Amino acid sequence: MADQELLTTIAVTLATKTAEGLAAGGRAAFEALARLVRRRFAGHASAQASLAETEAGADSTKDDRIAVLREALAQAVADDPAFEVELRDRWRALSPHLNASEGGVINSVAGTVEGNVVQARDVHGGISFGGPDRTER
Repeated sequence: MADQELLTTIAVTLATKTAEGLAAGGRAAFEALARLVRRRFAGHASAQASLAETEAGADSTKDDRIAVLREALAQAVADDPAFEVELRDRWRALSPHLNASEGGVINSVAGTVEGNVVQARDVHGGISFGGPDRTER
C-alpha cells in the first residue's frame, strides 16, 4: 500500500494545479498523472467529487480538499494494486520536473564511475578532492 506521505504529495500536486508552472515535458507528465487518477475514479462518485472539488477550489478549505482526495487515492490504491504501480510510475515521471520548476537541480549519475563525482547546484570557486590529478598519478 502506498504511504500516506506519497498520497498527500500527489493530492497536493493535483490540488495546486502544479502543471501551470511546468515546462512542456512536465506538463505532459502532470496530465498523464491526472488522467490516470480521473480514469481510476470513473464510476466512483465520491472519488470523482473529491477530485472535482480539489481541481475547482470548491467551498471547503484547501487542506480539507487535499485530505479528502488523499483518502480517495488511498482507497483506490487499497482496492487496486495495479493502480498503485501505475500511480508510482506516473509520479516518478513527474517528480524531476517538479524539482526543476522550483529552482532545484536534478543530479543523476548512471553507469560505472571511475574517479570523483560532484553533484551540486551552484559552485563558486574550485573543487578539490585532496589528491593528485589523474594525470599526475
